[in-house]
Parts: sequence; C-alpha cells; structure tokens
Amino acid sequence: VAALLKACPEAVKEKDRWGEAPLQMMKMALTPLHMACRTKASFEVTALLLNTLLSYKKNRTKRAIMSLQRDTSSFTKDVKAIFSHLFALYNNNADNLTPKEIMDYFVHIKMWNGVTLVLDRNPAVIKTIGLDTKAMADFL
Repeated sequence: VAALLKACPEAVKEKDRWGEAPLQMMKMALTPLHMACRTKASFEVTALLLNTLLSYKKNRTKRAIMSLQRDTSSFTKDVKAIFSHLFALYNNNADNLTPKEIMDYFVHIKMWNGVTLVLDRNPAVIKTIGLDTKAMADFL
C-alpha cells in the first residue's frame, strides 16, 4: 500500500463506482477477493484469488469460509459454482454435494488448495479415488 501511495498519492482520493475510496474499503476489511466478487471480475481472477486465500491455514476455518457468504448476489454464475462447492464443505445439509464431488470439481478447475481443503476435512475421500495407498504412502 505504501508503495502504491508513494507512486500515485492522488489515488487515495479516487472513488470507485460506488463512491468509496480505497481507504474506506480497507477500513471495511474488503479483501482483493471481496472486491473481485463485488466487481464481477473474471472467473480466472476470482479463482486465483480464492486459491491463494485457501493457501493460508487461518483462511480454511469454517468461520473464515462462511464469512465469504456475505454477499453472493453479485457473483457471476461460474463464481457462484466455486463458492457453492466451497460452502458445501461446511454445511451439514443433506442436499449437499459429497466430498468426492466437491474434490472432483476443484480438480477440474485446477484449484489445488480447494482439493487439499477437501482432503484435510474429509480424509476418507482418499479411499474413493482409487489411489494405491501402499505405493504412495509418503504422499498420504
């Protein structure tokens, strides 16, 4: 932030389309992921930011994940799919996807921190993917 302000001090006065200045957004604790979702950033950008967020253990708790549910109304259809899979890991609803289905989705979109989150929360899913646990014991 300091480097940005030094390079372009007038940026602190700029406002976004909602009339908010960057410092106001920081005060509201909006992360780059929140802003990407709010501004309907591309699927690739949002997925990259979410994958990065999930790389930190403190962001993998139920509280941290469910806090992302605040405002899903502005999500694009493909971004809603990412978050519905993520939220399903923490909801105890019988209509939810199985951990295997969630993991398969994250593998499909190459969100590897999502895959490891599924494995961390549901270690039994390893038995459903056909890995030879004797040959790859160090991996598991």
